[in-house]
Amino acid sequence: MFTLKPKKTGPSHNISNFFAKALTVIFITLIVIIAISLMLGAFVFGFIGLFKIFGVQYDSFLSLLIFLLLFFIIGFIVDLLSIFLINTFSQQIRNSKRKFLVRLVIDCSFSWFAIHTADELIRSLTIPSITELIAVFLLFLLEVVMDMNSKGESNKSSLVP
Repeated sequence: MFTLKPKKTGPSHNISNFFAKALTVIFITLIVIIAISLMLGAFVFGFIGLFKIFGVQYDSFLSLLIFLLLFFIIGFIVDLLSIFLINTFSQQIRNSKRKFLVRLVIDCSFSWFAIHTADELIRSLTIPSITELIAVFLLFLLEVVMDMNSKGESNKSSLVP
């Protein structure tokens, strides 16, 4: 009734198996690279659009990319401290409105520090102070919305981590 088929173990089977696995890894890597590129591209072009609207002056596209790279690096370092402070203060405060206000002040202050520092380091880019503040507030709102989406529908009223 049941018969066992002998496994192919010859060199041609091993080579085709290797190519199939390699092709799978290449396609998955390509999909991940495309997804990351789309997200970074949206972020870069979002900043370019924001800068065009608010009259930010920059000499070249390269100076804008260097600014964004510096902003990412400084922002990552500063964001770690910001998250620590927000969590520390949030444990001490019971009122959800005060928690949100503490999160707003800490997050916006640290984000502004990152944007302002990157702006001062890049001489070929000039960002007005009001534009820095608007960008910081928009980034804060984006972060709050993303946190609300990641927590799901059950915690939609909570704006504090």
